[in-house]
Amino acid sequence: MNILKQIYYKIKCKLITNKYADYKREKYEDRNVLENIIFPYVLANFNLKTVLDIGREDYQEFYNQFFKNQELWTLDYNPEHQEFGAPRRHIIDDAGNVKKHWQDNYFDLIILNGVIGWGLNDIEKIEKALSGIIDILKPGGLLIIGWNNFKDVEVVNPDSIKALGRLKPFVFPPLKTCKFECVNGNHTYNFYKKI
Repeated sequence: MNILKQIYYKIKCKLITNKYADYKREKYEDRNVLENIIFPYVLANFNLKTVLDIGREDYQEFYNQFFKNQELWTLDYNPEHQEFGAPRRHIIDDAGNVKKHWQDNYFDLIILNGVIGWGLNDIEKIEKALSGIIDILKPGGLLIIGWNNFKDVEVVNPDSIKALGRLKPFVFPPLKTCKFECVNGNHTYNFYKKI
C-alpha cells in the first residue's frame, strides 16, 4: 500500500466533496462514507481503468470528478438523469440490460448505490440485473452495493440475492467489514469481489 497515494486520494476526494457537497455531513453518514472513505480507498488501492456507476441523481453529478482519470460509465433508466451522468458515456436503460451495452469482464469497479429498493424492486429483476452486472465485472473486480433500509419501504436485502453467490464478500479495509451500516441505520454498503 503506497502511503503517498493514500494521502493524495484522501485529500483529492475531500477537496472535491467540499467544493460540491451542499450540506455538512456526519462522519459515517452514507454519502460521506462513499465520497470520503470508499472512493479514496478504491482510487488508491485498485488499478481502476473502467468504472460503472448505476443510478444517478442530481446530487451525484460531481461524482464524475472522482473518476476523471478512469473510463467512467453511468447508467440510469430515467432520461431526465442523463445530465447527471458521465459526459458522452451515459446509458439510459434499466440495470437489467447491462449486457446489451458491455461485454463480459469489462469493469474493474461497479457501484450500485441506492438502486435496490429505489427503482429496482422486484426480486426477479434484481436477480437478472445482478447476474448481468457480475458478468460484466472483471475477475478481481469490486462490486459495491449501497442499499436503503427504511421501515416504510419494502427492500430486498442483498444477503437474499442468489446471484451474489457468484461473488466473494470482500472485507473493505477502511471499514473493517464486508457489510457496513451507516450511522443513521438507514443505509448499508455491501462489498464483493469477483474471483
